Amino acid sequence: MKPLFYIYIVAAIIHLLFWLNLIPYPTVRQRSMQWLYTYLAIDVLLLIRVFIIYAYQSRPMCVPHFLRTIMCYYEAIFDNYLNVLQSYIILALNICRYLQITDNRDIYVIRHRTIIISHFLIYILPILCYIIAILCHWLVIFKPQNDICDLELTSAVVQILFLLFSYFIPLVFTSIFLFLSLRHIRNTNGIRTQQIIEARLKYHRQLIIQSGAFYSVWLILWSPYLLLFPFYYRHSTSGTITEIFICIGIVLDPFIVAALDIRFLRAWHSTWNHLIECIRPVRVAPMPVAIAPNY
Repeated sequence: MKPLFYIYIVAAIIHLLFWLNLIPYPTVRQRSMQWLYTYLAIDVLLLIRVFIIYAYQSRPMCVPHFLRTIMCYYEAIFDNYLNVLQSYIILALNICRYLQITDNRDIYVIRHRTIIISHFLIYILPILCYIIAILCHWLVIFKPQNDICDLELTSAVVQILFLLFSYFIPLVFTSIFLFLSLRHIRNTNGIRTQQIIEARLKYHRQLIIQSGAFYSVWLILWSPYLLLFPFYYRHSTSGTITEIFICIGIVLDPFIVAALDIRFLRAWHSTWNHLIECIRPVRVAPMPVAIAPNY
C-alpha cells in the first residue's frame, strides 16, 4: 500500500499545481469546459477518499458504531460511484460537443437548464441505484478482517446489469456521438470556400488525435476497474492491479485533459514562460564609459 500511496501523493501535487495554474487565466474558466473540470474534480475526490481511508486505517481510534457503518459504506461504494460518474461525464461531454458542432451555437448558453438537469441526473441516479440495490439485497457490503469494506454482487444477473449500465452503455453512446461529430466535421458538401474546408479538415484531424489520446488512456487505465469490479475482491491480485492502473490514470489525467483542450495547453505554456523569465538571470547591458582626454 505504501508505494502506491506515494504515487497518490504525487498525483495530489500534480492536480494541485494544475488547479492553481488556472487561477490567473480567465480563458480557461469557460462554461464549455465544465465537463472537463467535473472529470478532474472527480479525480480530486478519489484522492481525498484514499487519504481519508489511509488516515482512518492507520490511526487506531474509538469510533461510534454509527460512524463506523457510514465509513464502511464510504469505503465500499464511493470509489465505484465516482468511476461510474466519470463514464457518464465523458458521454455528456461528447453529446454537448456534437450539439455544439451541428448547431454551430453555444449550447452551454442556449441550453443551460438542460445541462444543469443533466448534471443533477448524473450525480443522483447512480446513488439511487446503489440504495435500491442494497435495500433489495442485490449488493451486499462486507468487511474482511483487518481490511476495508467491499461490495459483493449477489447474482450473475446483477453483475451483467452493473456492467451494462456502468460501462457498456456510456462507452457505446460515447463512441456513437464521437463518430457523429467526426462525420459532421468531415462532411464538406455544399461548402465552396477552400479556407473553410481546410479549417474543417484541420479540426477533424485535431479531434481524431485528441480523442484517440484521451480514450486510449481511459480504456487502458480505467476500463479494467469497471470491467472487473463485479467479479473480484478489492484486495485480490486483480484488484491491486486495477488500483495501480487507476492511480496512474489520476496522475496522467491533468496532462491528457490539457491535450484535449488547447486553452489548457496555452495556460501551461504561459506559466512556463513566466517561470523561465523569473529564473533566468537578468542581463545588464554594459554602460559605455567616456574616458576624459588628458591635456
